[in-house]
Amino acid sequence: MPIYEYRCPKCGKDFELMRPFSKADEPAPCPDCGSPGEKLISLFASTADFGIKGPSRPPFREPAKKRKKRPKPSK
Repeated sequence: MPIYEYRCPKCGKDFELMRPFSKADEPAPCPDCGSPGEKLISLFASTADFGIKGPSRPPFREPAKKRKKRPKPSK
């Protein structure tokens, strides 16, 4: 289940709730005052390495001139 972040407009408390996708848009009561919290836009985070090559991994780190040229696919 995903964790959603909320902020209470009444008391200003930030809080998190783990809830199913089906309840993602339902109001979340503030744990301090009980007022409905506003859903915040949060960043995605992951600690797993899924083997996806991104900008910080070769061949992207190497200057274009030093990269090996890949053969063009034959038709």
